[in-house]
Amino acid sequence: MKVLMLLADGFEDTEALTTRDVLMRAGIEVTTASIADRLEVQSSFGVHVLADALLKLIFDTTPYQAIILPGGGRGTKNLSECPLVPMYLEKFASQNKLLCAICAAPSILGNHGFLVGHKYTCFAGFNEGIDGEFVGSEVEKSGNIITARSMQYSIPFALAIIETLLGKEAKEKVQVGLQGLDPK
Repeated sequence: MKVLMLLADGFEDTEALTTRDVLMRAGIEVTTASIADRLEVQSSFGVHVLADALLKLIFDTTPYQAIILPGGGRGTKNLSECPLVPMYLEKFASQNKLLCAICAAPSILGNHGFLVGHKYTCFAGFNEGIDGEFVGSEVEKSGNIITARSMQYSIPFALAIIETLLGKEAKEKVQVGLQGLDPK
């Protein structure tokens, strides 16, 4: 199972790296793709991360079951301004694959019409002007869309993606491991 995570300068550290970590614990392969013309991407707190690929060079989205947009104020702005992002979102949506966004990033889904007819959540204020049903929950799954309110919910966000892609048992197994409990 593979997912694609888009990274832009200013991405929120925890939302990207924690989500990636938790997904990988479930055996999900996460390909990070830089929207820039370089692999090195700088987080909102100045951490330099080397993406796995350049988004503009990923032509075949077939192997990926989900696309993930981490937030962060500047990261969300940079994702929003990248003309490739809506193209990739449309590719995933047209195949009924998961569109996942956390914190400010659900606004990108909303600004491109992907939240129409869906419940969603996001960081306070980023729901303004978005067609869709804002519910304000911690994590919200509606059809093929998973959203989370803020960085604090990065782990539940990742667990919701795991449950959707691999089932409840896989989610619970990872959750037990995260809590440091005996899996028996």
